[in-house]
Amino acid sequence: MSHLNKITTIFLCLFLGSMTLLSAQTDQKKFDVESGMILYTISGGGKLTEDVNLTIQGKGKLRFKDWGVVALIEEDFEETTSGVLQNIETIQRCEKLEDRLRFDVDFKTKKIFERKMPKGNFQEYITKDLVKTGQEEIAGYTCDIWEGVGVRKCIYKGIPLLVEHYLLGTYYRKKASSVTFGIDTSAANCSIPNYPIQKFALFKTHSKTKSKKLPQEFSKILMSVGKDMQKQFSVSEIEEDNFTPEQKRVWLDKISQNVFEKQKLFLPQFLLSMQEARVCLQQADNWIQANACVEDVVQLKTQLTKDRENNIEQWKGKEKDKVLDDFDENISLLESRMKCIRSAQSITDLSSCMK
Repeated sequence: MSHLNKITTIFLCLFLGSMTLLSAQTDQKKFDVESGMILYTISGGGKLTEDVNLTIQGKGKLRFKDWGVVALIEEDFEETTSGVLQNIETIQRCEKLEDRLRFDVDFKTKKIFERKMPKGNFQEYITKDLVKTGQEEIAGYTCDIWEGVGVRKCIYKGIPLLVEHYLLGTYYRKKASSVTFGIDTSAANCSIPNYPIQKFALFKTHSKTKSKKLPQEFSKILMSVGKDMQKQFSVSEIEEDNFTPEQKRVWLDKISQNVFEKQKLFLPQFLLSMQEARVCLQQADNWIQANACVEDVVQLKTQLTKDRENNIEQWKGKEKDKVLDDFDENISLLESRMKCIRSAQSITDLSSCMK
């Protein structure tokens, strides 16, 4: 091969290599904006039963650089159950997108789960099965509205400024409140905790499961139940909420499955904790010992209410008698309902138990 041909070959290899790299970068590009930060308000909830309501409130943040090749999604919100069943669940979510990988942070187990992103165009992926229906202005930017069964999104240059999921009177909404583009990427901290990374893979198994486990995030629960409904009902039936009370109840129970499961575990645990505290209180000689007795009960009660003032300040006379009487009354009430609680199969059953 001549010297000229060698130079030509090397040039072609470098050219084709750079084209391949450029193609890969373009393929990984998610947004039509180089960098930015979006702040969101998160809201939602609905009526789970006649006597149980759910309220969702919190905030979120999206930071990205390199046209979204690197992006960090963060959410912090509370799911508050009120009525005959009370609970406050604080949810912290952190997800990093980098190249073709997604990293989900599990703060409870202190692990990071690595998943592969779906192949193909990202903007087509987030609008899959949705129809463009118009435009809307959110946080000062005009975005395209995309809608489907129980889903509504507003997308600006590939960036979601609004994500809504709604079904049977319950909903989840994440809406941009502030949009900043062209941020200093050196200050755009797109890092995640230094937890061990575990690759997530789906393995085939021969074991049979009786039921499919629903995801914990309420928005994903609505999506999951919505997809199951589409297998049994027409789009018009779902959109028009054209269901009998019995049908609606069945699907609301599915939407409320996680709330139900948490309460089924919590209520017996709370009863046991109160019973043990009552025995301890009977032997307490002063307010310091009395407070030590109720530590577990106080900790569990923080899941029910934001009221953190549960300290016993005096342990004598009428004050002591009142604390003991309150424990006796609450223990007796929950004991009388425990058989019903243990046999409950849905949030509707559980709600009836607690009336």
